[in-house]
Amino acid sequence: MAWTNADGLQVRFGSDWSSGALRRNRPGTLSTMGATKQIEIDVVLKVLAAGVPSFSADLNNDGTLDGFYNGDVKIPANSKITSVQYVSGETAVGGTAITVGLYQKTGTVISANGLITATEGAVANLALGKIVTGAGTLATGTSGSDSVGVNDAYLGITPTGTFTAGRGRLIVHYIDPTPLPNIT
Repeated sequence: MAWTNADGLQVRFGSDWSSGALRRNRPGTLSTMGATKQIEIDVVLKVLAAGVPSFSADLNNDGTLDGFYNGDVKIPANSKITSVQYVSGETAVGGTAITVGLYQKTGTVISANGLITATEGAVANLALGKIVTGAGTLATGTSGSDSVGVNDAYLGITPTGTFTAGRGRLIVHYIDPTPLPNIT
């Protein structure tokens, strides 16, 4: 199992990379279209623990995932999320809802339901073929709305209840405000 060394760096071993946990519920695709970027996550609800965000790293070596790994896809500080969608590829069964929020690398909450709230993420909306549009406070593309804040933001999916089925794709569009370094 991966561990965090004294320098705060995540150390992974060959067997860690064979773990399905590193391929499910983790941002795996980052597409760029100029300043606008898109993250896609293939979500498998039944492997998520009830009430626990989808953390990827054990930061204090106690056997519990409680933060994020340096290699995880993140949304840069001060970026603005313009839209969030969850497209259901398999009907969700067992739980009652999911929320999608943002966290700092240390697991500190930025907004636990800032992208998709339990209202949008209710199990009735997670049926095969349905599309959920996130309406959390950080998912609105309106003028003057808040950015992700001054820290890099990592995506966390938190289920309410225990899901026995349910798959989908989470798609997050954001604008990175950081200019290119050679512009003067």
